[in-house]
Amino acid sequence: MKKNADVLKNLLSGIKKDKKQLLIITIAAIGIILIVISDFGALKADTEEATTAESNIFSEAEYTENLENKLEDMISSLNGAGRTKVSVTLECDYETVYARDGSYSQKDGASDEENEYIIIDSDKQEGGLVLKTVTPKVRGVAVLCEGGDLPQVEIAVCEMLEALLDVGANHISVSKIQ
Repeated sequence: MKKNADVLKNLLSGIKKDKKQLLIITIAAIGIILIVISDFGALKADTEEATTAESNIFSEAEYTENLENKLEDMISSLNGAGRTKVSVTLECDYETVYARDGSYSQKDGASDEENEYIIIDSDKQEGGLVLKTVTPKVRGVAVLCEGGDLPQVEIAVCEMLEALLDVGANHISVSKIQ
């Protein structure tokens, strides 16, 4: 044990005399500290990313407002549409589809199906395994624009909304803004 202490003292005294060795050891120590700190930062970032992914879903009001703003920008860019206001109505809120484990059997012409939701335990919180989250479906759209009284603008707006939102023309109203 005393031998190890003597070796350590000799090494430290040699390092104190040689400035290059001291510089190299100092840089190596700083590098190791930075690596350790970055690993903790990466672990924290992964945790924050998982939390952000779960809360990445907008509320129904935020989703509607965002959709209306995007549609207003698109429609006002159409030739002859001019200043535009859009109102969107949704059928329902977000729909979450959970993973299920099931079995299906058929005996004597009768079928039997059993389904169980797959439950996961994350940070002591149980919940279903989410396969996907379906965005709300648009029920109808009302558009007010400066060129809303022109047939070619009305047709162009209806065709655009039908393509973008997958709603029928009977769920789209285009009128002239005052």
